[in-house]
Amino acid sequence: MKISRLISASIIVFCIASCREKAIEIDSLEKELFLREDAEGIYKDGKALFLFNQDRHQKALNSMRHQYRIQTDEQDTCLNVMVEALPETAGTYITTSIDFRSPGELISNMSHLECSRVSQDKVWLWNPGSLTGLILDTSML
Repeated sequence: MKISRLISASIIVFCIASCREKAIEIDSLEKELFLREDAEGIYKDGKALFLFNQDRHQKALNSMRHQYRIQTDEQDTCLNVMVEALPETAGTYITTSIDFRSPGELISNMSHLECSRVSQDKVWLWNPGSLTGLILDTSML
């Protein structure tokens, strides 16, 4: 009886430990600044490049393609993001296609991003190599 309780307790402890989110390493000031932000959009070098403003921008979401897009009404600035899947926990990595176009700025790449933070309706995705972060509203994806 004692052995079966010990085995059961060990299994429960193992399950609890494996379900916990991974610790996120804050390895740069830019990442620390990014993780303090809450507005949807794209960030570079710890500063906002393009943030969603409901009064001035359009937002489109495609749940089938895991696609997120915001653009100005004039369409001169656009952020288009496609993710392979939506991360459910911080510490996971996902492949992401980013296309950001703005006068004087172009970011277009395929990246392996860390999900650095998750809330009820948003994810924070980070690329340490380019010091680029994305905050996406996942409520409709």
